[in-house]
Amino acid sequence: MSRPNIQIIKITDKNYPKLLKEIYDPPKEIYVLGKLEAEEKYPLAVVGTRKISNYGKQIVSSIVKDLAKIGLTIVSGLALGTDALAHQAALDVNGKTIAVLGSGLDMIYPRIHKKLAERIIKSGGAIISEYPPGTKPTKWTFPARNRIISGLSLGVLVIEAPERSGALITAHHALDQGREVFAVPGNIYSQNSVGCNNLIKLGAKAVTDANDILEALSLNLSLGKEKIIRPASKEEKIILEILSTSEKPIHIDEIIKKSKLETNIVNSTLTIMEISKKVKHLGGEYYTLNF
Repeated sequence: MSRPNIQIIKITDKNYPKLLKEIYDPPKEIYVLGKLEAEEKYPLAVVGTRKISNYGKQIVSSIVKDLAKIGLTIVSGLALGTDALAHQAALDVNGKTIAVLGSGLDMIYPRIHKKLAERIIKSGGAIISEYPPGTKPTKWTFPARNRIISGLSLGVLVIEAPERSGALITAHHALDQGREVFAVPGNIYSQNSVGCNNLIKLGAKAVTDANDILEALSLNLSLGKEKIIRPASKEEKIILEILSTSEKPIHIDEIIKKSKLETNIVNSTLTIMEISKKVKHLGGEYYTLNF
């Protein structure tokens, strides 16, 4: 990757990323290798610890791949661990991904990710930096670049993060920028989950599948998977059968009448089913299946 291929996009240029321009301290110019649009298609930042666990790897392989497959642009930092796996997940499903560096574009860090950076560019993605060619990475440049990762994105998904983690810096930048913050809940005894669990306690949206993110961002995209709703009790089975045979939402009084169950049983069962996302309450005591 030679310097002549590097584009310089100034904040006054029409192809400067619109979302990034909205933050309180956008870089005055960015250096780009590859294809960067002023308005990327549904950009989502994915960040996490460098020492990702097998649990975290499973999350990346499922949630991030699902999101990239249906058109979200995955933004991350090309670091070891979560970042690299997020970029790779997008590439595996022919999705677009953008890497934000804490160094000049001619000084890929870590060096072992040079081929990954080249793949990102060849696949139609981009690697970008606010630092000119020749800039070496330092302990100061990485925290600074995190505001760009969140600034380019509609929201930030934190996969795994210890209590002190660069991923949490990105999440806090996202909050300051008015962006959505998502976190994958984890084992309360795992150090890698302390940061995510704390974010959820502070109001970040807990994420267990890709649909959680699509709903929160109001993205009308389909994962192309048929949702199978399985009852957890005989009462749930009765109510599911009633709702599945109707083409329109059903009032709770009709559910009680058709199910022949006690009113309190129907109320409590519907509450549990709504929490587990099996049914959706549309207001006015009307319910439908949550597909």
